[in-house]
Amino acid sequence: MAIIPASCRLQLLEIDRTLGRHLELATEEELGQVFEGCEVGAVPPVGAAYYIPTAIDDSLLRLPDVYFEAGDHEDLVTVSREGFWELLAGSPHGRFSRPS
Repeated sequence: MAIIPASCRLQLLEIDRTLGRHLELATEEELGQVFEGCEVGAVPPVGAAYYIPTAIDDSLLRLPDVYFEAGDHEDLVTVSREGFWELLAGSPHGRFSRPS
């Protein structure tokens, strides 16, 4: 799972280089199977809770607070930079998104 800002697009070649492996985008059907109970487009950035390796775009680690949907399009979670980093401790990170 790659966590990037909502205003950006994932750069697959960059994340491939960062992680040293080839990745592909999952389909909505595949996401629905893994993230049961989450609405389409509202998957929370907590891959570890679903046993999914997770990588974080460095731009998120510079924000004072991170906001993300809590599995639906109605509830928003706010986490401090420190709390977000702690939540995803040990996850690889790098620059692999660009503004869309």
